[in-house]
Amino acid sequence: MSELSVSHAESSESYQLAWDSLVGRSISTWNKLGESIDKPQRNRATCRLQSFESLDEFLDNHSVGPFFWFFQRRDSFMIQRQMSKWSRNTLDDYVLLPAAPGFVLRRDCYFVSHFWESSNHPDPEGKYLRLHQNKLRSQPWSYIWVDWSCMPQAPRSDKELKYFNRSLQTMSGIIRNSAFIQFYPSFKPRLWILYEVTEFALTCHDKIDSTPNIAPFLRHVSEMISTSVQATLEKYNYEYSSLDDRAVLTSWLELLVLLHQQRIDIIDLRRIMDHLTWQSSCEEYHMINSLKIAKFDGILTVNGSEYRFSAFPRLVSVNIYATNKKEIADISC
Repeated sequence: MSELSVSHAESSESYQLAWDSLVGRSISTWNKLGESIDKPQRNRATCRLQSFESLDEFLDNHSVGPFFWFFQRRDSFMIQRQMSKWSRNTLDDYVLLPAAPGFVLRRDCYFVSHFWESSNHPDPEGKYLRLHQNKLRSQPWSYIWVDWSCMPQAPRSDKELKYFNRSLQTMSGIIRNSAFIQFYPSFKPRLWILYEVTEFALTCHDKIDSTPNIAPFLRHVSEMISTSVQATLEKYNYEYSSLDDRAVLTSWLELLVLLHQQRIDIIDLRRIMDHLTWQSSCEEYHMINSLKIAKFDGILTVNGSEYRFSAFPRLVSVNIYATNKKEIADISC
């Protein structure tokens, strides 16, 4: 056997060992979550994850059963000097948490909302990473989600792109169910940031501290509620990376604002939004007889009264989210 063949075999074995270790570590993590997950739900997730024999099979196949998110482990996040880019070579840095109720909990998980300092890296000098590390060092938590570190980045294989797209489609579930942390530079009107702030602010009992760097976004959340989403986006010239991004994020924002305006209880609102996230292809959502959402028609019905929002686009192309979610051509974030 040639040296090249031996090297390839060793590399394949190493990848397989890393994948098997990730699967075992993730399932062990779920078993420690206790009463937050019912046993049948945990068993379904376990059987589903164990059915994938390799990372590539996992990345390529999420049409049936729960989706799984990469979350970076605390130790891996805290020792790095620069936000690490997702890589199949660093699977030991992660656990996989199912995109289903009870697995992602605010007591254990953080969502990092951040700007991109450049199109090649969100924080090339590690400035904002150090701010996050300093703030989180004394906090009790176990896992963290950063888009750059927890989703395959460009250049992506077809399988990695498929997983990346699905991750973005379900990302709202991470924001709603995790603790929220951010360190923004001086205000710049970025639509993804406004959406992330709005998603957390309107679906969680916890309040976001109105520090100077996030205060403009919180004011714009209030302004969307008192006027409209479209008027607010146009007034402040919110920027986006693609028309597809704008369409999807506008739909989410308008529906969030409408539900808030109808004084839907936060517990019910979270249940509604979780359903729309987990069942992203579902045509309609019904809550008893009082509420119905036809997401692809853009109609919210509450107690017989109809309210309109921008209809969700039907995301039939795998390239719908091919661009980086906060990259804006020729603009430094």
